[in-house]
Amino acid sequence: PTVSMPLPLIARYFAELQPERVTALSRLCDLVREWNARINLVSRKDVDHLEEHHVLHSLAAAKVWKPAAGATAIDLGSGGGFPGLPLAIVFPECHFTLVDFVGKKMKAVQAIVDALGLNNVCVVKERAENMTERFDYAFGRAVAVLPQFLDWALPLVRPGANGEPINGVFYFKGSRYREELAGHPQQPTRVWALDGIFAESYFAEKFLLYFK
Repeated sequence: PTVSMPLPLIARYFAELQPERVTALSRLCDLVREWNARINLVSRKDVDHLEEHHVLHSLAAAKVWKPAAGATAIDLGSGGGFPGLPLAIVFPECHFTLVDFVGKKMKAVQAIVDALGLNNVCVVKERAENMTERFDYAFGRAVAVLPQFLDWALPLVRPGANGEPINGVFYFKGSRYREELAGHPQQPTRVWALDGIFAESYFAEKFLLYFK
């Protein structure tokens, strides 16, 4: 068996994580790398920076989101399984539904879920706009322009407070979020600059937005 990669950034920023969760994150990187050799789960140039560009980036949400046990979340346009898979590993007491319309990506993500034994993850091949189930939280990362993503995501979030912040939508975005939402009725309730969470230059001009 391949020796799983050490994850120095996870060790630095998530020192409190149980060893088995760190092992699972490392195994996730290995599996994404293996599948990426066959189909593009992440861009080819990113595959050497999986820990920083995908796992750590996704886990920025874990620094600000404190879900209640049993909280449900949908990852819309999940692609290669980000941010849903890292979050499902770190929050095993929550349930994650990963949705994408690209069938071959979802097959690969399902295989990764099976290999990791993640029984809190459901993988669905579907268009975002066809989803009708309601969730406590919705997540997205580089899926569509913000007004479009919010049109898909907000109707899927049920009212309530199954965690902190209360039920809502989280979206990972660069600094263009301001122009995309200029004049839009829906503005973020909270904005976290990721370079305030992580010191690496990759996170400059990257944000996590939360919509109540």
